[in-house]
Amino acid sequence: MSEQPRHSVCVVTYERPEFLRRCLEALASNVAEDTQVVVVDASAQSQQGTARSAFESVVYVHAPQLAGWMTRSRNEALRWATGGVVSFLDDDVVVRPMWQSALLEAFSDPSVEAVSGRTCNGIDGEERYDQPIGRLREDGTLTEGFASLPEGPVEVEHGIGANMAFRRSVLARLGGFRDDYPGTALREDTDIFLRIIALGGRVLFAPEAAVDHLPAPHVRGARFDTRYKLYGRRNHMVLLARNRGIGSSTLRRWTLLQLQDVTRAPGVKGKVQRLGVTLCGIGWGTGAMMRSARWRPLPPERQDASARQLRELLS
Repeated sequence: MSEQPRHSVCVVTYERPEFLRRCLEALASNVAEDTQVVVVDASAQSQQGTARSAFESVVYVHAPQLAGWMTRSRNEALRWATGGVVSFLDDDVVVRPMWQSALLEAFSDPSVEAVSGRTCNGIDGEERYDQPIGRLREDGTLTEGFASLPEGPVEVEHGIGANMAFRRSVLARLGGFRDDYPGTALREDTDIFLRIIALGGRVLFAPEAAVDHLPAPHVRGARFDTRYKLYGRRNHMVLLARNRGIGSSTLRRWTLLQLQDVTRAPGVKGKVQRLGVTLCGIGWGTGAMMRSARWRPLPPERQDASARQLRELLS
């Protein structure tokens, strides 16, 4: 029986074969030979040939039934991952040469359960960030800073889904990702980090575990279009309701901020448009959180049949 690899790298993709190829070629050049790479592809047609030509030993899973559900694709990847540390990369990133070693070094502290690496966008000045990195504020807003370059690892509360990694053991305990953040899947990454914090685990931002984000176009719509904004508000409300509770002051304060933000839109037409998107997003989010959250925070561990199966596979 072969020895279990130390590190599994999972890439979920949908209808972007050239970006997948670029991502896998970078992995082939920059990770250790015993690294397991898993691709879950929700594209209509199999891209196994593309994947194998870029990374010969790739575990390729064609799952078109998962189109539109990134978190379900992530959970499918967990069914195949065998490493003690499991990373997730977006298909439009390219790892830098020191990415793997810096990532695994961050896990040398046994109290660290998850690591988010630096995701560089090629924007001037992005290495500087004047707020605490990766924090959930009391008003329900999130700080970012995942392209910044602090002097060393920083303890955070959440990370970025384009470049994140977890101990296999904590993924087993959680029962995988909450897989019902639809559409753009915004906040599915924040959710799993907050759940790890709720378990008492530590999360680090490791700036030397860097990737370059060379963004691919969205298959449906565009980043920051109306669809993106609606899903963003809906998913953010669900995130806060699940992790802070429907009755929390955090959720109330965030909702009020969204309404106040309407007045900052330019012109009467802009204010009317932003009000419409805000009310629709909040209304949609309210319905979703009433179905999937409780007055107080949910337990971080999933307990449905899928979670129990993942827990068994990962343990």
